[in-house]
Amino acid sequence: MPSVGVFAVVKNKDNEVLCVKLNYGSGNWTLPGGHLDKNESPIEGVEREILEETGYIGEVENLVGVYSAPEKDDLVLLFRAGIKSEGRFIPNEEIKEIAFFSRENLPLQMHPWNRKRILDSFSDTVSFVHTFNEAESI
Repeated sequence: MPSVGVFAVVKNKDNEVLCVKLNYGSGNWTLPGGHLDKNESPIEGVEREILEETGYIGEVENLVGVYSAPEKDDLVLLFRAGIKSEGRFIPNEEIKEIAFFSRENLPLQMHPWNRKRILDSFSDTVSFVHTFNEAESI
């Protein structure tokens, strides 16, 4: 069974993208996100990851796309998210620093897959996301 990752492109008022610099592994810049917890919806998961990794309270706007890496047994859901409020970032074991970058000036130390995802987020494509609960019917 593939793991499901949830990531967000969070933009500020200047249309710059919020990125996080990993404090482990490659040490690359990436988007805020991670894997879903048990019984967690994708929206809950990505909003939790935004807060944990950046201190920002984010609100999912829509799904940008679904990305697959079968050789890694990985599935990634990428969302656009707005900023509800800014918290306080504290460097930790996982994240070294955060920063906003323009689309034209993304960090060099970033995986090409993340660059592709960020560029996709600037398209006009909009997808629907809905979390169903057991009591809900149409």
